[in-house]
Amino acid sequence: MKCFKVIKYNRLNYFLIIFFVLFVSVNLSAQQRVDVSSVQVGAAPMWEARIGDTVRGTPHLQASSVVLVGENGTVRSFFMSGTPLWDFDARGRAVPYIARSYEAATYICNSDGVFMAINRVGRELWRLNLGKPISYEPVVGWDGRVFISLDSTMTCRTASGNALWTIDLGSPISFAPILDRTGSVATVLQNNDFIKVNQFSVIDRIRLDRQPVMIVSLNEGNVFSYILMYQNGEMEKIVFNNSAASGNRLSRQNLRALPASPVASMSKDAQFAVTLRDGRVLNLDAQGSVTWTRNSHEAAEERGPANLTIGQAQMVFDERGVYTVTIRGISAFTAEGRRRFVHRLQTVSSGVPALCDEGLLWACGVDNVLRVYKVDVRPRTVPRNRFYGFEPEGTYGMGNPPPSPWARDGSRFHDVEQDRAYEEILAVIRSGNIGRNEPIYVAYMMEMIGFFIGNPHYSPVRPDVKPTQRVRLINLLALVGSRETVPFLWNIFDKDPEPAIRRACADAIGIIGVDPTGRSFHSYNFLLSPNNPNIDPQLVLAASSSIARLCRFSGPPLAPEGIRVLRYFTMLPSVPNHVKAQIRDELEGLFRDGLDQPMQ
Repeated sequence: MKCFKVIKYNRLNYFLIIFFVLFVSVNLSAQQRVDVSSVQVGAAPMWEARIGDTVRGTPHLQASSVVLVGENGTVRSFFMSGTPLWDFDARGRAVPYIARSYEAATYICNSDGVFMAINRVGRELWRLNLGKPISYEPVVGWDGRVFISLDSTMTCRTASGNALWTIDLGSPISFAPILDRTGSVATVLQNNDFIKVNQFSVIDRIRLDRQPVMIVSLNEGNVFSYILMYQNGEMEKIVFNNSAASGNRLSRQNLRALPASPVASMSKDAQFAVTLRDGRVLNLDAQGSVTWTRNSHEAAEERGPANLTIGQAQMVFDERGVYTVTIRGISAFTAEGRRRFVHRLQTVSSGVPALCDEGLLWACGVDNVLRVYKVDVRPRTVPRNRFYGFEPEGTYGMGNPPPSPWARDGSRFHDVEQDRAYEEILAVIRSGNIGRNEPIYVAYMMEMIGFFIGNPHYSPVRPDVKPTQRVRLINLLALVGSRETVPFLWNIFDKDPEPAIRRACADAIGIIGVDPTGRSFHSYNFLLSPNNPNIDPQLVLAASSSIARLCRFSGPPLAPEGIRVLRYFTMLPSVPNHVKAQIRDELEGLFRDGLDQPMQ
């Protein structure tokens, strides 16, 4: 009887323990997966996670997720709902200078100088051995190209890692490069040269008197300029005149000084906002005149310490208004200067928190805990892509470049001339220095590939450019790798009757690695419908390979869309079984990488 009571007691304890574990598990899960749209603004964090490492820099946000680099070199990512996404092994200590692309690819470098691209689910895409670690964040251009600075050199790579150019700037870089309003990179060298390097490696430079502490880029309509701020509050303006002769396109203008030292700044169109050391926020026009002044939570009048330093604050300036984010909180103002809200952090952040497009503040505390707060309910209103978020600010015009120098040369259609041009472009691309010739070569390739579009005299029997010649040009266009050329490849894929051309277009889109809208899937799906009596098995394979590459680069939510198309291909009755088997192999690889799972 006594034994029975013990057993009964133990069973009761057993069930109580099971119930407790389930209860705790459900609550922990709920804490880590938050419905952001239903959360109200509040002082308490929406969710938090112990990250086990100190994060000194600003969290890197893109496409509703964050990437953090700790002092010990750890690289971690979280979704905005609280779900841990991935931990990345950098095969050595990661340096804290990272960038994220429009598609949420992450670019990092380890202490051995190995530069790596990581997709949205934490898988390595490509790597480049630089020989030593970078000292500044990479810059991602409008079409996905990546500018990497190291000592006195700058190199540019496509999103898929192909070399476009490498240049020597003549002096080591001394200021973190920024992407300006023209899509170029602006920085300052140790010899006090201010330089503007455009997407094709063209350099404009002008000598300064000393090193600035801050640079913002302005777009004044037809004029692009830069505001340079100095430690003592002085400012000057550098104007870029694109119509001037080379070597004279940059000019300097003095502006009135700020009332105190600047610690953070950001621009929008022809205005810029500055946070001063004493916690004041100023909004200024392109001539440096102050349009309004307000106190942030850092000002002494707002119970702040009024002693900010560079590295303790950042700013956001978009259609929602002006935000000052510091290690102690955030202040928000309308574009006209009315204060909207102040949110003070209960725990000082080890680095400057980051404000994302969804109104969430990501703060890594000195206690190594990541806390995420809902601080703003005002949504952004700029156009948004359903896969990647907000579109880049501009384009490089590579989707519709100006006519090439050969556009009016009738001899360009002779086989000998086509062979000569192909070998010339191939040699330049292989050298990794297409550089300033990129726009004319891309224009030539697009003119020759799409010669039949709008041509009333086009003859499929005697084409001006034979299919084999066009295939090899499409292959070269893929190596240049601009996202902006992908719509052109869709157009050729949709309109060209030649299967070999279509296969080459599909291969090229996969090599470029990015698809601005997922439109490629629509083209493949439409062409390979069951009602099409002329389905080419090799074209099915090319489309499948292209889809798999796009899925691997971009990850969710594009990847699940691509997987659905691949599954559809495996059910087409007109596709041979051996082709279906190869498609299933692609699917299994995507499943192994976890690309079939939506981010939530």
